[in-house]
Amino acid sequence: MSYRALYRVFRPQTFAEVRGQDHISTTLKNAILTDRLAHAYLFCGPRGTGKTSSAKILAKAVNCLNLQNGEPCNQCESCKAINAESFMDVMEIDAASNRGIDEIRELRDKVRFAPSQGKRKVYIIDEVHMLTNEAFNALLKTLEEPPAHVLFILATTDPQKIPLTVLSRCQRFDFRKINTVEIRNHLADIVKEEGVAISDEALNAIARKAAGGMRDAISVLDQCIAFAGERIELSHVELVLGTVSEESTALLLDAVVAQDYSKMFSLLHDFVQQGKDIKQIMRDCVQYCRQLLLLKVAPREQLVELPQNCMEHAQEQVKNLPVEFLGRMINRLAEAEKDLRYSNQPQIILEAALVDIMLQGTEPVVSQPAVPQSAAKPSGAQRKTSQEAQAAQPVRKLIASEELLQQWTEVMAQIRGKSVKLHAFLAEAKPAAFQNGELILRFPHQYKFHYNTVSQEDNLRLIGQVVGQLTGAPAKVIAELENEAGHIKQELTLEQEVRKMFGDVPIEMKD
Repeated sequence: MSYRALYRVFRPQTFAEVRGQDHISTTLKNAILTDRLAHAYLFCGPRGTGKTSSAKILAKAVNCLNLQNGEPCNQCESCKAINAESFMDVMEIDAASNRGIDEIRELRDKVRFAPSQGKRKVYIIDEVHMLTNEAFNALLKTLEEPPAHVLFILATTDPQKIPLTVLSRCQRFDFRKINTVEIRNHLADIVKEEGVAISDEALNAIARKAAGGMRDAISVLDQCIAFAGERIELSHVELVLGTVSEESTALLLDAVVAQDYSKMFSLLHDFVQQGKDIKQIMRDCVQYCRQLLLLKVAPREQLVELPQNCMEHAQEQVKNLPVEFLGRMINRLAEAEKDLRYSNQPQIILEAALVDIMLQGTEPVVSQPAVPQSAAKPSGAQRKTSQEAQAAQPVRKLIASEELLQQWTEVMAQIRGKSVKLHAFLAEAKPAAFQNGELILRFPHQYKFHYNTVSQEDNLRLIGQVVGQLTGAPAKVIAELENEAGHIKQELTLEQEVRKMFGDVPIEMKD
């Protein structure tokens, strides 16, 4: 017999075996015992929380020949046939691949026929939100007034996409994410039955990574068993998942807090060389900062989910880290993760985000009080002194001038976040040069319309602001248009055009 995945082997067979959904299991059992079953149910919730398993258990329960306290016996012919997926009266339909009106019409025609093997015909429609509007409309009448021998169970991860007319015809059950303790305990039972040894740290890491999905947790465990064999350690889990350990994340945070640029870049380089995904590194950093935030403001064991070997280091870190810094770091990394969608250099995005955080330091940012409009303007001598003092202060550059041209994708990503329209026109431009705070953008001759749009004062100012944020100094942006030969075409003003036509004669320009 071929190998079966663990999530299939350990699929719940009774309501009592469904973890973390007691509110649903109890309701369904009572409905069976009191003969108050509805004709249509809607199971909603995240993936891997027991929707399909509960639907199959309910299908067995309504067809079981030896029902035991609302639970299927799993011993009668009907239960065995359903478990073997050979029961003709229980039909599973994948709405993702059978989403059209023709499939629903065929289902509607078959509904009228009486069951051939069991007591009731059960239709389990998975991912029901994938049905087309026409298919939903074809199903409405059947859902409202189905034959007495038919039971519909609809399952979805996206209930907001289901029409209200369908929702109103079903009893809705919302499946919750399963807590980490429940997942951990279930995994412990599985490895015990499989005869596999696993460390507590590895077990906790898998449970946390599952993020409330039992099937995901069991699948990761299956991978770890295949990789490590009979003894699973935390290092095996990190290799399989591609995650960064809490200890390594803590070292990275130490480098950021200490403003140790060399160490920060070195650690990120090591992560990338180990094959870690940049997005995963960001998520691990955000998750670690969240744990530190919880440790600082709500130091409860139930909330903080850090390995024991990392807890002492984390407690030392939070002593000198203000809440504002942790919140700022979480927000900045979350923004950087969004920028990854528009960049083909993810490592640079992460490095720039961390450098930005390091430049701001750990001290709370104090906002400058607004200057009242009625305040007296400074004298000439005061302005001169102020300008000299400002000029004397060194400008902290995030990106060197010569490097900006290599990081144009990041500039484009930030432009897109501020103006999608400007980003679309700017996509045809190439940064030709960046010297002395002056950025030259060059457009091919066939994109004159794009050039004219970008050349508007507001757009040039916005681009200059973005570039200035990256370089640490104000930037002037100049747009140029090439002619067909590839040379720069000078756009003349109205006065220049008139002088070109009539010569150098006195001209009075009136509004």
